[in-house]
Amino acid sequence: MNLIELSDYYLDAIGAGSDFNNIHFTLSQSEVCQIQTDSTDDAHNFLKALATLVRPVSGTYRFMGKEIDFSDYRKLLPIKRKIGYIGQDATMISNRTVRENLLLTRTYYENSLSISLDDKVLTLCRMFNLQDKLDVRPGELRPIDLRMAIATREMTKPFDVLLLDGPEDYFGHETFDPLNEIINGIAHFGKAVVFFSRDQEFVKTFPTRKIRIANGALTGVAI
Repeated sequence: MNLIELSDYYLDAIGAGSDFNNIHFTLSQSEVCQIQTDSTDDAHNFLKALATLVRPVSGTYRFMGKEIDFSDYRKLLPIKRKIGYIGQDATMISNRTVRENLLLTRTYYENSLSISLDDKVLTLCRMFNLQDKLDVRPGELRPIDLRMAIATREMTKPFDVLLLDGPEDYFGHETFDPLNEIINGIAHFGKAVVFFSRDQEFVKTFPTRKIRIANGALTGVAI
């Protein structure tokens, strides 16, 4: 069974990009899929679509074989929990601390206010130098620290697929190299990854599959 399947998918353009016309796309477990395109806006748009952040003009999005209903945001919550998205449109809730943001999904699904950060989250917090910033609100963070907090939240979700939009711009130099190890581990445990990157060292390390987006059309590329 495919993790994600887009059928007859149409999306309005964003920025200087193109409208997406009649997109067909499938993603399976353990695939690491690289997006190739001359349009950064098209890459952003496609990753946002996979993250369910944009509603299609028409078409069908199936996750684990079940069609997604975009008419009610609450129906998207179980899907969003299974999709990690690290990109320019990822945000945190502004009136909650970093710690509360990191615990939000668990608080909701476990229906408890007494839970604490687990070892996996704390390990990433130390890697991203967030351990002394957990009790401040997102608006008080430096931009790089805010991005690292979002990345920590997304990478510690119980996701089945991780979406990365320009990781070389998103992560600082000191944390970009450890990201390679994290991605390798994610694919090793059966998770899928879809990414757009212009960093050639990052690009050549991972893909099991490449897709090309040009003028609103999507095609496969031989590895």
